Amino acid sequence: MKHISLIVVCTMLIWNSLHGTPDVCMEVYRFNATTSAYIEVSIYVVGSSLQCAAGNDIEYGVEYVVLVKDEADKVVAGNKYKLSREGCPARDIFDVKRFTLEEGKYTVEIEASDLRDTSSHIAVSQEVDVVFGKSSASVSDIQLLAAIKNQPEETSPMHKSGLYLEPLAFRLYYPALNQLSVYLETYHTDLLEGQAYLQYTIKPINGEIPPPIITYKKIKKEPVAANVLQLDISTLITGAYLLEASLFDGNKQLKETKQVAFTRLNPTGDSIFMETAALQLETSFVNTIPEDSLDYDLKAIAPIVSSLDVEVMNALLKKGSVKSKRYFLHKYWTTMAGKHAAVAFYGYMKVARTVDEMFRSGFGYGFETDRGHVFLKYGNPNDVITVEDEPSAPPYEIWFYNTFPATHQTNVRFLFYNPSLTKNGHELLHSTATGEVNNARWETELYRDATQETPGVNERVMGDNVHRNARTYFQN
Repeated sequence: MKHISLIVVCTMLIWNSLHGTPDVCMEVYRFNATTSAYIEVSIYVVGSSLQCAAGNDIEYGVEYVVLVKDEADKVVAGNKYKLSREGCPARDIFDVKRFTLEEGKYTVEIEASDLRDTSSHIAVSQEVDVVFGKSSASVSDIQLLAAIKNQPEETSPMHKSGLYLEPLAFRLYYPALNQLSVYLETYHTDLLEGQAYLQYTIKPINGEIPPPIITYKKIKKEPVAANVLQLDISTLITGAYLLEASLFDGNKQLKETKQVAFTRLNPTGDSIFMETAALQLETSFVNTIPEDSLDYDLKAIAPIVSSLDVEVMNALLKKGSVKSKRYFLHKYWTTMAGKHAAVAFYGYMKVARTVDEMFRSGFGYGFETDRGHVFLKYGNPNDVITVEDEPSAPPYEIWFYNTFPATHQTNVRFLFYNPSLTKNGHELLHSTATGEVNNARWETELYRDATQETPGVNERVMGDNVHRNARTYFQN
């Protein structure tokens, strides 16, 4: 049985749908214990994305709320937390919270806001299935780490099983991080026959290059056991990868597999690899792309590549060679369309250029705006409501999708608003699409500058008013 570890949200992307928000990565991991299961909520905030003011008691930080709800929408765990630091410029900050849960299905809701600018915030939710066999061997979710240190048990939330575990932000191994560090737990391996072991496999998500890396580790046969892997990845080329951890018994029978995706950035390894990959490009359509168009073409496909490939593209746009940019485009489109790669590329770019013209603002290409991004990622909406003259709100649009193949949903909605009042300055405020921005306070934020003559139902829902129509449009 395979499970993919759960990414709640990571907002530090080449395209950021949450303009003016902190760069935050929040993840949920599932673990077991001798008596009960629990989830671990990890939050990592990029310091440079926060407001910082020297000379104040609280110079920078975030406030975040974690709510865990059961299938009946009842809050069963959670609280409000504050992370603050002193000393500008702001440094990265991170934290971990753990919540004991009964086995079952839950929704984890997380909101985070800048302490010095509460209008700068994000709000997301993630469904979590907490299931561990009480009488069978199993594996926890996989935690990717920036560092592991042997330290005595302390009260710090970064300590577990006698180890200091520093989370890896954005599941991204920068060039300076040449060691893959992993923590996971195994359960009830004392019930297995023979010498149980873990098989770790690193393989590219798209394509067959480089070949998989496979490592084996014997494990302790205990009810609960901590397992650590540290692997040299100094030669691993830039790309998106999948790490698999598979539990086997002494008879080589597979018991469970867990997976986690990550991105590796390695310009040194890439320069060596590109020399061998040059032959693949000699007859490829990418050789016809002008050099001065490569960056444009890379940015244009940001809405449709995986979140892991986004970081690869970030690296290429900063200091990638012409050859490496061509190779990325070649690999992506041949993986997507095989022998029809050229047709698929030119067809997509025709649409991308149209979207660029439709939504171009003064701050970038049209496909880099929120509306442009959604259009390229999900296609043309079935219906659009445009509101530009509602006195209680800035201009806004609601996009409707009757069917939504990307997430197998129906009746999906996106709400964009333009608080800056600039040309094509619309930002994604709220959506019902799985995996997209889901802001429980969207209505309050949309009407933030309006006088509330009628009290709201709660802090998330505005009171009725003849000049407030967004809720009606959105729901109907």
